Amino acid sequence: MFKTAIQAKKFSKSVAIVLILPCLLASGCTSQENVLRLFVASSMTDFIGQISSDHSTSQPATVTAINIAGSGTLLTQLDEGAEADVVILAGRDHMRRLQEMGSFLPPVQFASTSLSVVVSPELASATLSIRDLKAGELQGAACVISAPCGQLAEQFAAANGLELRSWSREPNVRSVLAKVERGEVDFGFVYRTDFLATETDIAELADSGAEAFTTFYSLAVARDAPNMTQAVALVELITSQYGQSQLRQLGFELP
Repeated sequence: MFKTAIQAKKFSKSVAIVLILPCLLASGCTSQENVLRLFVASSMTDFIGQISSDHSTSQPATVTAINIAGSGTLLTQLDEGAEADVVILAGRDHMRRLQEMGSFLPPVQFASTSLSVVVSPELASATLSIRDLKAGELQGAACVISAPCGQLAEQFAAANGLELRSWSREPNVRSVLAKVERGEVDFGFVYRTDFLATETDIAELADSGAEAFTTFYSLAVARDAPNMTQAVALVELITSQYGQSQLRQLGFELP
């Protein structure tokens, strides 16, 4: 019913993380008192892996269930009846939409990142510029317009006279990054934090001006979260000095 994904490549500790199944997303099919349900924007994959590991170490009685997807997809799932205790979204407009649902407490903004134009390993050693992108001979990729990364790509393209119609559109920023890493496209629009997290030989387009286009991350707790104590504990960990230091190490800016 709902698409879910767990990316555990960089999870540094053993942690009880389970895939969210339709039964868990819907209420009434199982006891949820010891399950903390997180809906997380895909660009926060590495951070939430570390922070949820730390949270589970200090709160061993709680199982952390993580649903990772693009912010727009997460909102659609919630609108269709999915339930979450803590939601982390990219983009102020997306958090505004979440608040309009009326089921979540006021949000807390805790990080930001900027846009980056990355090129495939095959072109990493080439000296490329915006002019090469405008020539139309290179294949690009960007997030769908419902995702904050897609909105930033649209803004960047409008500011630089780029044509988007031939670009591949992906559901979230990690999907864009994967296509660039595999060389399926020549370049893509991701967040700089995703570029810093990659382990492949892609390159960042120099002097593109993409860093001027930023997005902000906010989190919100469900008003009726069955495990409110654990939800608040996770939020406090994310916004603590330790949580903020982890964000800095991953390249995120702080509010």
